[in-house]
Amino acid sequence: MTTNEGKKPSGTSGYDDKMIKSASVFISYSRKDKAFVKNMFDALAVDRDETQIWVDWEDIPPSNDWLDEIHKGIEKKDCFIFVLSPHSIKNEVCNWEVDHAVKNGKRMIPVVCSDVDYREVRRELASLNWIFFRPDGDDFNAAMKLLFKALDQDIRHAKFHTKYLTNAIKWERHDFEKSLLLQKKDLEKAKHWLSASALGKEPKPTTLHLSYITASDVLATSMKKRRLIAVFFLFIVAIGIIWPSWGVFFFSLVFSHFFVYFSSNG
Repeated sequence: MTTNEGKKPSGTSGYDDKMIKSASVFISYSRKDKAFVKNMFDALAVDRDETQIWVDWEDIPPSNDWLDEIHKGIEKKDCFIFVLSPHSIKNEVCNWEVDHAVKNGKRMIPVVCSDVDYREVRRELASLNWIFFRPDGDDFNAAMKLLFKALDQDIRHAKFHTKYLTNAIKWERHDFEKSLLLQKKDLEKAKHWLSASALGKEPKPTTLHLSYITASDVLATSMKKRRLIAVFFLFIVAIGIIWPSWGVFFFSLVFSHFFVYFSSNG
C-alpha cells in the first residue's frame, strides 16, 4: 500500500507552534475519482508538507493489516476529507472509513467532485457543509480556499483532539496502564481543552477522550491524597519522638485515623 502519512510527536508535551500551523488530513475516496484526488492532493501539498496528507493511491484487496493501517491513518490525522461522488457513497471501504472517523470524533469535510443524490448520502455527511469542486461550473481555486479555511479552523483545538485521542487509544490498547495517563501540566492542559469543547469548540471529545482525561484526573487526585497522608504520618512520628508520652501518642493516633478517613472520602 502506497500512502503519504505524516508523523506526530510522541509523548504528552504540547505541540510546537510550527506544528500548529496547518491541519493534517486523511482523504477518503473511490479509486474511480483518483484523477480529481490527485489534483486536490497537489493543491493541498502547496500549503502543507506532503507527509501531513494521508492518501492511499493503490487499489488493493482489504486485509487485517491494511485495515489496521487505514484506522491508524484516520486516528492520527486532524481532519477527514470525504470525496463525494456517485462512486464513493456506495463504496464499502469508503463507508468503513467514515465509520471509523465518526467513532473517533474526527472533523469531517465533504468535498463534491461530481453531483450526488443528497438522499443517498449517509446522515453524518449529509448534515455537514459541502465544498463543491464539480468540473462543470465550480471554481477549483475558490473551492480550495474554502477547504483550507475549513481544515485549519480552530487548528490548535483540533490538534489537541488528535493528540489526546492517540494517547487514549494507546492507553486503552495497553489495558489502561496507569503510567500512560496524563500528569501535572499536561493534565491541566487537557482539562482546559475539555472546557473549550464544552463552550463550543470543534471537534468534540469522544467517550474515550473523556474516559482518559477523567482517569488521569482521578489518579492525580489519589496520588495527591496519598502524599498528604504520608506527610501527615511523618508528622505524627516526629511528635512521638519529640514528646514520648502515651497521651500524645493516643491523641495523635485517633487524629490520624480521622485524617485518613476524611482524606479518602473527600
